[in-house]
Amino acid sequence: MKPGFGLWRIAVAITAVLVASVSAVTQERKISRKDVPIAVINAFKAAYPTATIKGYAREKEHGKTFYEIESKDGSIGRDVLYNPDGTIAEIEETIAANDLPSAIQEAIRTKYPGAVVTKAEKTTVGEKVTYEVIARRGKKRLSMEFDADGHLTK
Repeated sequence: MKPGFGLWRIAVAITAVLVASVSAVTQERKISRKDVPIAVINAFKAAYPTATIKGYAREKEHGKTFYEIESKDGSIGRDVLYNPDGTIAEIEETIAANDLPSAIQEAIRTKYPGAVVTKAEKTTVGEKVTYEVIARRGKKRLSMEFDADGHLTK
């Protein structure tokens, strides 16, 4: 056997296990409009009448089925995850860097001086709001998550 071949096989096996475990938790599949419950379509159109729909997906998480509508509304990218009855499970929206809460902007300036925000997203699940921020400082890419109060969570 060639040196390193055994390590390669172990790496492949670990990768396969990790991929299987991730796909077991969340399974997302692109679908067409006709496969989306009418309650979901109606709820989206009522909430976002000017949005352009970019695509649909069905997700299964922990045995529960959700429907996602990916859209664009002016400069806002929005993914809305619905329960089959049309109630909202999660909203993920892109926002401008200067629309981030001031506590988050200050935390970024303090912890990563000179960093430039390249992408910001606001996620709402029920009453809970979180923010995901991607920034660059020189050649380094930074990924951060904040709670609604501006505290760094990741």
